[in-house]
Amino acid sequence: MPAEALTELPVDGGTIHAEHAGTPGGEAVLLLHAGVADRRVWDDVIGPLAAAGHHVIRYDMRGYGRSAPATAPHSLVADALLVLDAAGVGSAHFVGLSQGAATSVDTAIAHPDRVRSLTLVAPGLSGHEWPRLPGFAERMAAAEAGDTHGLALAIAHLWAPLSFEKGEKQCDAAARVILDQAEHFMSDEQEIDEPSAIPRLKDVGVPTLIVLGDKDVDAITEIGSILEQGIPGARTETLANADHMLPLRTPDRLVELLLDHL
Repeated sequence: MPAEALTELPVDGGTIHAEHAGTPGGEAVLLLHAGVADRRVWDDVIGPLAAAGHHVIRYDMRGYGRSAPATAPHSLVADALLVLDAAGVGSAHFVGLSQGAATSVDTAIAHPDRVRSLTLVAPGLSGHEWPRLPGFAERMAAAEAGDTHGLALAIAHLWAPLSFEKGEKQCDAAARVILDQAEHFMSDEQEIDEPSAIPRLKDVGVPTLIVLGDKDVDAITEIGSILEQGIPGARTETLANADHMLPLRTPDRLVELLLDHL
């Protein structure tokens, strides 16, 4: 079931591109992408969820995919709620990848009436102190040299290593969706930092599923443990043969977990 354009949502001198699939009036699911990707990371998930009777909504964060770059500081939580409002949805099941997972948790804490459940895939977490990740020096050198493609390629090697098992010339859709964000990686971030979620995880009151990939970076696994320990009743599933771009690696298994959880 293909996604259809929902809206080009005006925001601060630009637009947020949003799409939906399924039957409006069905239980709503909001898909939030990672900070290295765009809405296409959900290409293999949106159709099966819609076919199961859900009203599935996805969008590009500002500066990603078809959404215009940010022109002013903005809140990722507020943007997510704007998308729900544009869809006429009061509350939704939030399914977030990486940064999208962090935004989902932030929304559940700040606006609990808008979130029906959480599925946190390869999650980020507001307030988490990140270690220096592998390949840091290479990424910094590319950024300082203004090497847009080199920076994007280094980021893809970090977050989508399974894409390069046959060499860089054979990279797949997971790597391409990262490489397509190259211009964004060189721009100044305009997202407003949310308050640390860590001391408030106990306030999350909705069913929470954490989904990890066994080929992801260790820092993500650590965040998964923090979330599982901090959110009452949270549980974790770890999927084999999946790196950070998990929805494009093991979509069938992810959909099974989602249909059981939602």
